Amino acid sequence: MPALLLLVVLLVPLLAGCVPGGARSDGVPTADAPFTLTALDVGQGDATLLRTAQVAVLVDTGDPDADVVRLLRREGVDRLDLLIVTHAHLDHVGGAAAVLAAMPVSVVWMHPVPDAHPVVAEHHAALREAELRGVPVRGPPEGASVALGDLVLEVLGPPPGRPYDWTRGELNNTSIVLRATVAGAGSVLLAGDAEREAQADLLANHRDRLRADVLVVPHHGSRTSDPEFLLATGASLAIISVGRGNRHGHPAVEIVDALEAAGMDVRRTDRDGTVRIGLAGIAAG
Repeated sequence: MPALLLLVVLLVPLLAGCVPGGARSDGVPTADAPFTLTALDVGQGDATLLRTAQVAVLVDTGDPDADVVRLLRREGVDRLDLLIVTHAHLDHVGGAAAVLAAMPVSVVWMHPVPDAHPVVAEHHAALREAELRGVPVRGPPEGASVALGDLVLEVLGPPPGRPYDWTRGELNNTSIVLRATVAGAGSVLLAGDAEREAQADLLANHRDRLRADVLVVPHHGSRTSDPEFLLATGASLAIISVGRGNRHGHPAVEIVDALEAAGMDVRRTDRDGTVRIGLAGIAAG
C-alpha cells in the first residue's frame, strides 16, 4: 500500500497546538489533512465520525448511555449529511433517535431487521424519529457507490435477502460494510459487526475493494473475525472500538496479535479514549 503522506493520531485528552504539517489537532479537516476519522469513545459500542471539508457522516451511535450527542457537540458537529446504522444491535443503534432529535440529518441508512429477529426499542425509536423529522431512511444495496461531496462511500455488504439466516450472528453478519474514500487523501474500511461468514463473502466478492489505509476492526476485535479478512485490507492503522473491562472479553488477544503481526498500528478506545485520525496521502488502490 502506498504510504500515507500524513497520518495523525491524537488521543483524548486533547493536546494543545498543531501537529507537524499544519494539520489541526482537533480532528477538523484542513488542506493538510482533508479527510478525518474520529472513533468516539462510546464504551462497548461503535460510533465513528467521518469528516471532510464538505460533509459529516456518522457511522453508528453507541448505546443510549453513551450520550453520543454530547460527544458530537464536543467535536463541533451540529449537523450530519448522513447517519448510518450498520445493524440493529443496541450498541450501534442506541443513540440514533437522540441524534435525529438533536440536529439536522439529511438521510439515514439502515436496513430492515429480518422478521425472525426481535428488535430493540431503540431501533423502532430511530425509525419513528426519522419519520417525525421527515428524514428519508434507505437501505443501501450491495455494490452501490455514493458520492457525498468529496467523500465516496462504496457499499460492500450485506448481500440482498437473508444469506446468513443459518448463522448464530445473523444481525452481525448483515451489518452494512463500507469503504469510505477521499481522492488523494486516503480510505477507511468499516464493517460493523460482520463475522466470519460475511467476511468470507467479502473476500470472495470484493477482495480488491477491501484495501484501505485505516481499518475499523469488526465486532470490537472479537474472535469472530477471520485474520485473513483483516490482513486483506492492507491497512497501516487499525482502530478497535471497545469498552473498558467489558464482559465479552473484547478484543481477543489473537486478533490484536494478528493485526500487530501484519504491521498495523493498533489503537483502542478502551485504552486510548477517543481516537482522531487525519488522512492526507494517496488513496489505497
